[in-house]
This record gives sequence, C-alpha cells and structure tokens, in this order.
Amino acid sequence: MVFGLLRILDCLATFDQEARSVKISDAIPNVPVTNQFGKTVLFRDAFVNDDTALVINSVYTTCKGSCPVTSAAIEQLRKTLSPIFGKSLKFLSFTVEPLSDTPDVLMSYAEIFGADKLRPELSDWLFLNANPVDTDTLRRSLGLFDLNPRIDADVSEHASLLVVGNVKTDRWCSLPAELRQLTLVESIRRVAGFTFEQRYGIPQDL
Repeated sequence: MVFGLLRILDCLATFDQEARSVKISDAIPNVPVTNQFGKTVLFRDAFVNDDTALVINSVYTTCKGSCPVTSAAIEQLRKTLSPIFGKSLKFLSFTVEPLSDTPDVLMSYAEIFGADKLRPELSDWLFLNANPVDTDTLRRSLGLFDLNPRIDADVSEHASLLVVGNVKTDRWCSLPAELRQLTLVESIRRVAGFTFEQRYGIPQDL
C-alpha cells in the first residue's frame, strides 16, 4: 500500500516536471570556475547536465562559524551517499571570498575534509573559485543571498544552506546544513535520486 502510493506520487511529480518547458536549472550561469586542483571549467558545461545530481553550498576558508560545521556535514554525507549515487552525484562548494580563497588555499581547506584527492569510491567534491562578479551571479542564481542588502554584503552572514538538484528530473530544494544527518540523507535522496530505489531505498520491482 505504502510502496504503491509512493510510486503514484513519484510518477505525478515526474509528469509535472516533464510538462515544463523551462527548467529551474536554466537560470544557472555558465561562468568559469577553477577547482582546488587548478582545473578551470565552465560551470554549466561541467556540472549542469542530465547525468549529474548536485549538492551545492557556499563557503569561505577563514569562516569560524557555520562553514566548518557545514563542511563536516558534507564530508559525512559524501561517505553515506557515495555507495548509492557513485559518480552521478557531485558536491560543489564555491567560495564567497574568491580573492583570498585561491585554488591553493581551497586545496588546503579541502584536505581537512578528505577532498584533496578524487577517490574512485567516493562522489566527487570540488571546491570552486570564480571572479567576484561571477561568484555573485552564481550565488544569486542558486538563491544563496539575503534580501536585506546590508546582511547580504556581510560574508559572515552567508546562509549555511545546501542547494540540492537533479537537472534531468528538474527537482531542486534548499536544506539547512544543520539538520540531522539522517534527515539530510533522506531529503537529498528524494530530490537528487535518478531512480525509484535511489529516492526511496526500495527496489523498483517490489
């Protein structure tokens, strides 16, 4: 009964998304970004495609408040979700202090959380740097800004949110990084999952 209801709701959500002519992800700009390994790519070309689900957040390496907590949460999410998603899920952390958080600085920060290497058994976690104008464009396209200009201008006030999305299904949401790990895992699976089993942990043929 419950499994059947989940399948019906899942199909209805998919039908609604397929009916849209404009996707939520269409607003994401194709700005150049450089990761902690020194490789520069265009954001849309590299990450916004039907084969990849995304967990995106903003960060800065000198943050003493929410950033270390959020990064630690992502480190655990990566370990938990990698067996489920493999390389079809990417974690993207872009700096909101691009002038000081160079790729080398981001690499040192990434090393603290086990993201200094691309590991075959883990979903990729990339720390990204863009120029200040492109950084602002990117964060606004993802909804990572405050309506109050004074608060928005203060980098220490940036929201500790995880933006989760699946381009193919056009499912997107924002989650407070402080939520319980189990709640984050289940919420990310619902939104980012490509298959019924990835979304609900239930084999399709049951």
